[in-house]
Amino acid sequence: MMKTKYFKHILLAMLFAIASFSCDDYLGGDTNIDPNRVGEVSLEALLPTIAASTALNHYNLGFRTSQIVQYVASATATASDTDTHNQIRLGTTWTGIYLRALSNANLLAIQSGEENSPHYEGVAKVVLALNLGLATDTWGDVPYSQAFQANENLTPAFDNQEAIYTTIQQLLDEAIIALNSENSVFSPADDDVLYSGDLSKWVKAAYTLKARYALHLSEFDPEAPSKALTAIANGFDGNGDDFQFLYDERNLNPWHKRPALANATGNASITFSEQLIDAMNGTDYGVFDPRLPLIAENDGEAEYKGAVNGSEAGEDSNSKFSVDTWYSTATAPVLMLTYAESKFIEAEATFLNNGGTTTSVGSTQEAYDAYLAGIGAHMDKLGVDPAERDAYLADPAVAVGAGALTLELIMKEKYIANFLNPETWVDFRRYDHNPAVFKDLELPINHNPDLNGQWIRRVLYPLDELSRNSEEVSKVQQGLEVKLWWDK
Repeated sequence: MMKTKYFKHILLAMLFAIASFSCDDYLGGDTNIDPNRVGEVSLEALLPTIAASTALNHYNLGFRTSQIVQYVASATATASDTDTHNQIRLGTTWTGIYLRALSNANLLAIQSGEENSPHYEGVAKVVLALNLGLATDTWGDVPYSQAFQANENLTPAFDNQEAIYTTIQQLLDEAIIALNSENSVFSPADDDVLYSGDLSKWVKAAYTLKARYALHLSEFDPEAPSKALTAIANGFDGNGDDFQFLYDERNLNPWHKRPALANATGNASITFSEQLIDAMNGTDYGVFDPRLPLIAENDGEAEYKGAVNGSEAGEDSNSKFSVDTWYSTATAPVLMLTYAESKFIEAEATFLNNGGTTTSVGSTQEAYDAYLAGIGAHMDKLGVDPAERDAYLADPAVAVGAGALTLELIMKEKYIANFLNPETWVDFRRYDHNPAVFKDLELPINHNPDLNGQWIRRVLYPLDELSRNSEEVSKVQQGLEVKLWWDK
């Protein structure tokens, strides 16, 4: 019966997403939240819809940002625009965030309030915060306060990023209060395809997101690490808390449907980057990472090799997604926020709170313990053999002790644990693509000459949004190389 209900809700989610996608305008018109329509869709139909949409947004954005942070490289005859930092707009991702996720999550928040169901309202606000974070960390200033007003406002203004970050924290605070409410007419149950109605996990997700977004401000807010640590103390306790979307044999993981199946039929679009492979195959750190064979297939060759980003057809790479590698099996989850990430947030925040810098060596035992715990959690998540896990954790290149801990080691392990997550692009920008933090990091070859050797810092607004809301877009559009508000 549970499986039948699960498939029913997935089907509802897909049908509702398709219906939404047929609308004309995603910041105005029929796809925005019209107060006259509230109540047409049940709470239990909306929840799996926004969960599925949020996971797909992570895939769509992760596919592109993974080329920027050099998890993967283009495998086509001509390097992709993303791989070489050319004109990137990500219209599909914008549509997914605004049309499918934010609009429906906003509807869920409104409707749950009218139905005296704060538990649904709390869930909706966690999802609102997460998708709003994806949007602002990709484009910068984005619509929110004037969005979702239907025909009352077809050309909403863009909120500046500082205001958006305030909104994110406010949404999460409100979500925590709502989720802890003792009285809720309706509460998530089987329709909650993320946590099966376990509100305590939603609360921990909200706190972990508060820590993530607090730490984003570490470049200019001296209290950011402390704020992150305060939040993370109430966050995830183990891998069982991971915020992830599970797929099945009917509803296939997108990394399986696209890169993996394409590779299986000789139509590869991306391959693994040298930056990631060399961090794991022993080249950069002198220790082979047992997670590498679980995430990349190399057809049984003696060593794993990655492509230089910007090269044509993924030259020299023998590493690829397959239908059997962990992140791209048919039923693999899309990981959006994990316990492993939370431990690296804790490790980094503690390191910074102790006066750590990009070049300093040594920190507290607490920072070191969190660093090791993050590695172990990710290895357990992937199913690394315990003996191989323990050997890696004991290797001198990893087990350096608190007195030799560096930001480079913390961020290297976070980079691996957050594989394919768009959050990694935030980390790269926060530390200015510093090779002292991200070892051997270099710009891709055939790099966009218009950037004059600068790294891409943001994405251009989609052409559809430019045509629909040109006056407001023109006020906020910046070049690809222009830093975001938090990117000092």
